[in-house]
Amino acid sequence: MMRRIAVCLVSLVLTSPVWAQEQEAPPATGGSGAPMDLSKSGPWTRKPTSESKTKKEVETFLNEEDAIMKRRDFQATITRSSFPIFMATDDSKGVPKAEEYDQQKYTEMMKGPMEQGPEVKDVKHKRTITVLSDSLATFTDEFTMTVGGVKRTGRNAGLLVKEGDAWKWKGFFEAGWGDQPASGVGGSGEPQYPETDKDMDKPKQ
Repeated sequence: MMRRIAVCLVSLVLTSPVWAQEQEAPPATGGSGAPMDLSKSGPWTRKPTSESKTKKEVETFLNEEDAIMKRRDFQATITRSSFPIFMATDDSKGVPKAEEYDQQKYTEMMKGPMEQGPEVKDVKHKRTITVLSDSLATFTDEFTMTVGGVKRTGRNAGLLVKEGDAWKWKGFFEAGWGDQPASGVGGSGEPQYPETDKDMDKPKQ
């Protein structure tokens, strides 16, 4: 969205001489009504100062997540999240679903499944991290894991923000949870699991 806005603004600046010949138009302005100074706003003003360092920080943050999930430390996921968190998924018919979650709503949805779900092990990741700035980063992940004795593969993506010296979750996107009850669509990729893996594979009614 911000990229679209930036493109529109730059196009407006570049084409303004031609536009002015056709009609009088006020210059692009900020919220205060003053002319917008594109030299002080936009992604070109927030280029990463050390992309390799930031990528290592993000990689470390994501690797820690596996250990947290293994020990079922839900409080750690709360501490490592910047609320509200935005999450998106879709259902078996391809209908997307997206929602913003505050801490209370996230806890109601995720605490039970994380603490009581089946064992997850042998997790492996193939990640691509994109550093937007020193405080914004995105990633995509192709993962494999064993859940209840069955190997599963999937893809997800996320948005991380740096608050002070700490990276935190801000958004998480993973397909396929839209058919689960509302309490089971999880931003950490963890659904409200059935009691056994056999139940997980039962056709949806």
